[in-house]
Amino acid sequence: MSRIVRLTTKRQMADQQAAATIAEQLELITPEMLEGAPGDLKLLLSRAIYSAQKQSRPNTEGLWPGGFTMISRDQTKLVWDAIRALPPEDRPQQVRHAFDLALLSLRQDTGEIMMRRDELAEEIGCSPQNVSQIMGVLERMGAVRRTRQKVPGIRGPGVAIYYINPHVGWNGSLDARKAQAEEIHPPVQLELLQGGAK
Repeated sequence: MSRIVRLTTKRQMADQQAAATIAEQLELITPEMLEGAPGDLKLLLSRAIYSAQKQSRPNTEGLWPGGFTMISRDQTKLVWDAIRALPPEDRPQQVRHAFDLALLSLRQDTGEIMMRRDELAEEIGCSPQNVSQIMGVLERMGAVRRTRQKVPGIRGPGVAIYYINPHVGWNGSLDARKAQAEEIHPPVQLELLQGGAK
């Protein structure tokens, strides 16, 4: 049986080696050296290390194309229990579906949910307007956070961009997750559920 081998040019090999060297050098910066540094700097460093490591080993994802999402068992149960406790008008089944889809579509370096409203609506089987309400429920729960991105030439607050709360789940470097989590509060409602309150 023949084996398929991916061709790597000398230039690609040189670029991969340079990226590996950069990653090694950046990893020499210890947490103690960054003590007191702003979270943005820690996040930038983590992203640079992750990017260099990925460039140095571009074909090593194997069974994990696109990476994998990290969420603890406890957090998973907290989110699922909080969703189950929602009143029927909040569409708990659709909220759960949206949460699962969000975890499957996280951008590795920022935690941004890459599926847009229309894509989520098609997957869930609802209207785009319902997706906005569903994501609003997840935002109120503290599972996701929302920012607005202005669109040139269009009035209004801009397009909603959603991110997973790094206290809930993460796709990518643990260092980047820690740096971002330092700047974002844990989901209050989910913490209350942990103590048994509703």
